Amino acid sequence: MAGAGVVGIATALQLRLAGCEVVLVDRGEPAMATSYGNAGAFAVSDVIPLAEPGVLAKVPGWMLDPLGPLAVRWRYLPTLAPWLARFVAASRPRKVAALTTALAALLGRVNDDYVPLIGRAGLDHLWRRHGNLTLYRDEAEFSAASAAWQTKHAHGVRWRKLGGRELATLAPALAAEWQVAVEVPDWSHVDDPYLFTRGLFDAFLREGGQFVQDEVTGVSREGGGVRGVETAGGQIPADCVVIACGVWSDRFARQGRYRLPLESERGYHVTLPKAGVPLHHFIQCASESFVILPMAGGALRLAGTVELAHRDAPPDWRRAHLLLDKARRIVGDFDAEGMSVWMGNRPSLPDTLPVIGPAPDVRGLYFATGHGHLGLTLAATTGAMLTKHILGGAMATDPHPYRLDRF
Repeated sequence: MAGAGVVGIATALQLRLAGCEVVLVDRGEPAMATSYGNAGAFAVSDVIPLAEPGVLAKVPGWMLDPLGPLAVRWRYLPTLAPWLARFVAASRPRKVAALTTALAALLGRVNDDYVPLIGRAGLDHLWRRHGNLTLYRDEAEFSAASAAWQTKHAHGVRWRKLGGRELATLAPALAAEWQVAVEVPDWSHVDDPYLFTRGLFDAFLREGGQFVQDEVTGVSREGGGVRGVETAGGQIPADCVVIACGVWSDRFARQGRYRLPLESERGYHVTLPKAGVPLHHFIQCASESFVILPMAGGALRLAGTVELAHRDAPPDWRRAHLLLDKARRIVGDFDAEGMSVWMGNRPSLPDTLPVIGPAPDVRGLYFATGHGHLGLTLAATTGAMLTKHILGGAMATDPHPYRLDRF
């Protein structure tokens, strides 16, 4: 198992619980890359792909506004252009409809797939099943988004509209300008994504899994199948290999001559350990394109916006600091003492669907990558599906839309 982020760890734990001997390999510490600083959400209502109809007209604006909700680093446009072309192609109405159905099939089972893992790992105290609130300033702003909410409802997402005294009672910390909200009761979040992911990793070790800190450099093959992985320290033999290396998974795809158009969907966050803002719900702000994660002890994490750039490009910390001003328009003033900023490379595919399943023509090789901003959300579901792929058995979800050879 290559990759000790939340997708790799959740998959390794499920395979171990199913009786497999599992060795998890990563060059870094478990849960310390993209899984360390995400927004902590199980975003079960995000069934509509990022590439929506009409997206082509927005691309010039993304390149002109480096601090916009979705920005493209223009100097990286030559390398990003093929990905953007696929992204635009995925925005055709018929394609969006199919992708929405495929995303909904995954997201509709997230909570059920997580329950046994969280219980086995003893992480119930970190899992907050309070729902979320998506905020709108007024009825006009909500009306502009109502079609999307109707689409979500048609794909099984439960939600209800709130306003007036009910909203004020449910979330008294919100500024008065936010008059309308949509509550999704099945949405949930974790207090601290790193502690949660590390908890899954600790459970994997307790169950008899092994961890090797080393760099995987390639997959070794013999007779049409895998025989293990090559690392900087030597070979680790295996009958099956799962590549869950996030945005770095494409190097293993290239070794097999597979097309895997991964780019970095870079996310930023600000953590405010002493914010002192009492929030019960996970907050999304539709117009400002960012979220507020309530953490233990009154701390807040501000996250959001998307930046498309090379994974090795230097961070633009202005995008992180911009989140402070956005948050003050939601919850008023807060204590910023001790704040920290962070940036992570989320592995994004142009159609928003992850790759979950076997590699063509190589027996025993599997990929689990391309989850974008849904890595934490879909980790348990990915692990459950890969366990079925590897050990056999009836699939609860049609695996066809998530195959590697769709590109």
